[in-house]
Amino acid sequence: MSIPTGRFVWFEYVSGDARKAQGFFGELFGWSTRSVPMPDGDYTMIAAPDGKTIGGYFAAPEGAAKASWLPYLQVASAADSAAKVKKLGGTVIKPPFKVADIATMAVVADPLGAGLALWQPAKAEDPGQPAAGHFVWNELPSKDPAASIAFYTQLGGFTVNKMEMPGMGTYNVLESDGQGRAGIMPQPMPEAPHLWLPYVKVASADQTAEKARRLGANVVVPPTQIPNVGRFAIFVDAQGAGTGILQP
Repeated sequence: MSIPTGRFVWFEYVSGDARKAQGFFGELFGWSTRSVPMPDGDYTMIAAPDGKTIGGYFAAPEGAAKASWLPYLQVASAADSAAKVKKLGGTVIKPPFKVADIATMAVVADPLGAGLALWQPAKAEDPGQPAAGHFVWNELPSKDPAASIAFYTQLGGFTVNKMEMPGMGTYNVLESDGQGRAGIMPQPMPEAPHLWLPYVKVASADQTAEKARRLGANVVVPPTQIPNVGRFAIFVDAQGAGTGILQP
């Protein structure tokens, strides 16, 4: 079975205080943790309420100002994709390396600075349909949407489906195998950093946003209805990482 490419398959929360993040997201989404021994020390995975592992927690490099999410893009060859990143004007932060016998990966940044991991798994897996508490979408609010679209379509082989959003400009859906995988849109907040924003599937955007606020997060986009999509909100947690929630 060939490796299906052009999919975001894992999300890593990079911060200076993993325990604080684990407590916050555990309360908010019902996530638990699972420790896995790795050559460089234990790795803490995020387990969704149904028990499926969907991401992980990773210690931020010293000097990192805020926490952030690092999405993993599945690729056929981490080495070839890393080389393509450089050719397209991005930066290779960590050249391709082996992750035990699980995969080969690299960590890169796009030309505007958004971090991304390139993930070449040893074997293909079918992620299935996302349940509540799973990541359901990935979004890049970009200061230069045209440049971001050019980079990611060439890197990931995506096609683009353009949707006009009143008052917000064009929303560009990145598609592979006929399925929407992520979105690129104009950055509505000029002061915001250039980072990927993952969305978690929830039963109620209103209740989850209110719970996030009670737990200390700042709800920067209140629950809002998107026709034919669902209800969403965006919050920034106490460590500075943005996360979206989506009630389909």
